[in-house]
Amino acid sequence: MASQYFKLKPYHWVVAFLLLGIQLGFAQSVLTVKESLNGNPIPNAEVYCNKVLLGRTNTVGVLSFKTNCDKVDVKAKGFYEDEVVVDKIMELALSKADPKTKDIQEIVLSNKSDDKALKILQKVRENYDNNSPKSLDSYTFKSYDKVSYDIDEDSVRAYARSFNKKLDTLDTATLTVQNKKEKKDSLRTLDVLTILKSSKLFLWERASEHLYSKKYGEKINILDNRIAGLKEPIYELLALRSNRNKLPKEVLKENEKLYRYFLTDSIDIDGRDNYVIRFRQVDYRQPVQRRKFNGYLYIDTQTYAIKKIESNSKIKSDGMITSIWEPIDNKWFLVKENLKIKAGAISLEADKKAKNRNENADKFGNYVFINSDYFDFKTNVPLVAKQFKGYTLSVKSADGKLLDQYRTDTLSIREKMTYAKIDSVGRKYKLDEKVGLVSTLLKGKLKTGNVDWDASKLLGYSLYEGIRIGIH
Repeated sequence: MASQYFKLKPYHWVVAFLLLGIQLGFAQSVLTVKESLNGNPIPNAEVYCNKVLLGRTNTVGVLSFKTNCDKVDVKAKGFYEDEVVVDKIMELALSKADPKTKDIQEIVLSNKSDDKALKILQKVRENYDNNSPKSLDSYTFKSYDKVSYDIDEDSVRAYARSFNKKLDTLDTATLTVQNKKEKKDSLRTLDVLTILKSSKLFLWERASEHLYSKKYGEKINILDNRIAGLKEPIYELLALRSNRNKLPKEVLKENEKLYRYFLTDSIDIDGRDNYVIRFRQVDYRQPVQRRKFNGYLYIDTQTYAIKKIESNSKIKSDGMITSIWEPIDNKWFLVKENLKIKAGAISLEADKKAKNRNENADKFGNYVFINSDYFDFKTNVPLVAKQFKGYTLSVKSADGKLLDQYRTDTLSIREKMTYAKIDSVGRKYKLDEKVGLVSTLLKGKLKTGNVDWDASKLLGYSLYEGIRIGIH
């Protein structure tokens, strides 16, 4: 038996080591799934990564697993499914699907915050400056940001099927009767829609070095970055929202009237006890799209620092942000942040002869995704004035050749295809010349005269009309 074992061919060893490396590369995660109504554990809840089953919760509602997914979907019989951002320790409350139970939930949802929760939040604000890294004399760290614009990953296959179906209905003879501009717009639209089958519409990676000194201030050096389709990055994307170096808006005293807070549990994370506070918007009396709460706050019981916040839009499909902190040298540094925000939709009409094409359209939501990782922290390091000269933000490299040194996860096949395909489209259609319009749309508003339009409802794609501007 032993001799047979040692007769494995060399490539067998390579495969074995690769598989072992993949397993070791994924950190262990522990998820607890409970009922939102009473906090009881939910056994046999199924946890999925990209529709692949990772496992089921045990009798106390707990599952340990490893995955490379940024978030996982959770399903349980008799409950509405939900999703949660992957972390070392996670907790998720599911709402019952029974309409009678839903009615009970609407009744028990108090319109008054829990006094204990409010007192804890007050402690968070009082201790924020002392917990902040800026109370140190100096520090440095690095970050890796990945920004993309795409349809939701759960919709990729459905989009490909819908696109192929719509393409079959497109009468190619139509192009022969179009004028030069109409034909150009039609071909451009087909290019964009075809690309979306296998790649994102936009991808930007950025690696940065962050310096802070009480004496000299802040400095950010862009070590390298690469953007698909454009030569210059659209910096408005990274300004959408971040909780780095500031209290989340959900915790600010002036916003207390906008939310209702409930102290519901305590949980151990990395050997430290944390309060668990759930919150919802004041106009969120009835669960919308099966969410009872807008989000969760995990508060360290020793320091009253925020360990983690997950804040969802009132409507589940509109977006979310998750921020995670860790204590380093007795200060709490942001180590991970994920943001997803809806930014319009793509409509594929079923029949170009229909009176109202929107009635026959397959619609796919477009989202801006921002994933940020912070690492290589050093505190109370010697910094000198020349390190802070020039602009607060400086770019050292922009060709993407150094990004492999700083990536915290590998690029997916879809992301790799984005660089290959969108770069060629960017050159073909001179996207850099249109960056002003794109930046305006990313800010959410497009001003024409004295009228401000909701940009998320202005930009759409049609197989028959090309890229179009208009309410739809």
